[in-house]
Amino acid sequence: MAPAPATSAATELAIRSITVRPAEPVAGPKGSVRLVIDVIARGTRGKHGVSVKVEPGAPPGPTLSSKTTPVKNPPAPTPTRTPEEEDSPAPRPASREATSDLPPMLAWRAPAPVPAETWETWRFLPDKKLNRYYPTGTWTITATAKGPDGATVTEYESFQLRRDAKLASVRVDGTAGGKVRLRGSLTRVDPRGLTDYGPFAKQRLEILWRAGDSSPWERIGEVRTDASGSFATTVAGRTGGFWRVRYPGTGHYASDVSKIRQITQ
Repeated sequence: MAPAPATSAATELAIRSITVRPAEPVAGPKGSVRLVIDVIARGTRGKHGVSVKVEPGAPPGPTLSSKTTPVKNPPAPTPTRTPEEEDSPAPRPASREATSDLPPMLAWRAPAPVPAETWETWRFLPDKKLNRYYPTGTWTITATAKGPDGATVTEYESFQLRRDAKLASVRVDGTAGGKVRLRGSLTRVDPRGLTDYGPFAKQRLEILWRAGDSSPWERIGEVRTDASGSFATTVAGRTGGFWRVRYPGTGHYASDVSKIRQITQ
């Protein structure tokens, strides 16, 4: 009996990439963030050839981007044409503060049959959006591709959902001793919804300075916000130039940087 022909690498069921836009979603006090998830796959079959699940928490295995090396000028995937909708399971946010579930996803793909070796782009659009009531931190996208023989391939990708944080009322003033005093406050989106922004206490801020318009920014000091979210610090030895304050952010709150300030007498 003749051996069965080997499966061509070009026709092998595979997922090439999983991307989410915006790459770093930030929830503000009002409105919400609409995600767009693209999965590029090949070797799939039928309108349920690719499905995705989006849920809070870290991936159970390595992400696809951590396992692959970017390729310069990769071949373009088959473009999507007429949108075709399909339902997939609606993940439930792991938070008692959440007011609603994440909705079913919508998949877009080329409706006409295409060769198995062709990469296809599947686009998933949540009908509703993420807002401040969903848990922040790491979220996982689980993409599963199904082949004509019942085989499946599953890959993971992750993103960080953060709430907004803002620096406000930042001032830079010269003092009598030739020093510079910086002050202001840091606020964050209130996850409980009692107010838009509330004080953000005990957070580390970076003091940035540059001598002129074309000079690079230097981090010359740090300061922490107090219980009311306010901060104040004095810097010696630099009386001119330009100043900024930067909040580096965390896995749960987005970074922010103040407007450029000059010393006022």
